[in-house]
Amino acid sequence: MYFIQILSPIITLGPDVIRIMIADENICLDFNACDYAISSEHLDYSDRHFRAPVYCLYGKTIGLGHRSEFTEKDLLQKNEFCNFIHSNSNLAKPIRKDFFRALDSRIPVISAGRFLQNDRSLSNQANDLDWHSSKLKFQHSFWFTIAIENSESPGYVTKRLTDAFLEGTIPIYWGDPRVAEEFNPQAFIDLRSYENFSVASDDIIYQDQHLECILEILNAPVFNDGVNKINEFKAGAQAFLQAIFDQPLYEARRCPRHGNSHWLEQRRRKDQTGFKKLLKRNRQ
Repeated sequence: MYFIQILSPIITLGPDVIRIMIADENICLDFNACDYAISSEHLDYSDRHFRAPVYCLYGKTIGLGHRSEFTEKDLLQKNEFCNFIHSNSNLAKPIRKDFFRALDSRIPVISAGRFLQNDRSLSNQANDLDWHSSKLKFQHSFWFTIAIENSESPGYVTKRLTDAFLEGTIPIYWGDPRVAEEFNPQAFIDLRSYENFSVASDDIIYQDQHLECILEILNAPVFNDGVNKINEFKAGAQAFLQAIFDQPLYEARRCPRHGNSHWLEQRRRKDQTGFKKLLKRNRQ
């Protein structure tokens, strides 16, 4: 029997299953709890791990390898300076709030998410799908987008960056410290490359006032060498999973079932039982 566990810290089945963790958040992998994993981490761990960046999960990103060329006429259709669309105010790193305030103090930035909201254009969408489609349409009228991840980790890049690329707005990015290994640093503004927020704001405002700078960035290839590897990542993930399922159960196991690993498994299952009892008690 095979069981794919997606991002759950609680092991729900017994020890005689194959556990595959698929992480679409910045969560550290626990190979004592799973046999295999697919994640954004740059990790070489025999046949137990495959790297597939989070941005590969979004269907529209496949189009980033061949964006149409931007012209001055295209830019004239953009009538807004910069947007900031974030909702997470509790778990995100403070740099998100700090940079927004630094740039907004120089030129007003439109914040349409729940966090630091000063525009309610996106507030009344019926569901997440409608909201995301409206968000993309909303971003299209801006020259810049502040795209700051909740947290930083090598390899962890989400749709915050790719959504901005898709809508022809220049991402002002902070997050993955190795982002330039896959994405062309000439196609976005990397906040890590500046001494401080004041210097970054000066450069962004300068570009805002020079059309030729905007066009140069927007027409730079999104990916290094112009190569979009999304299909390659997807095909690799499929082959990785297929190789697991092609093995007999007893050969596919990788997580140790004895010694201290067995003790950790028992402890985990005991904690799970206690957690379930707590939930049941709280519901009564």
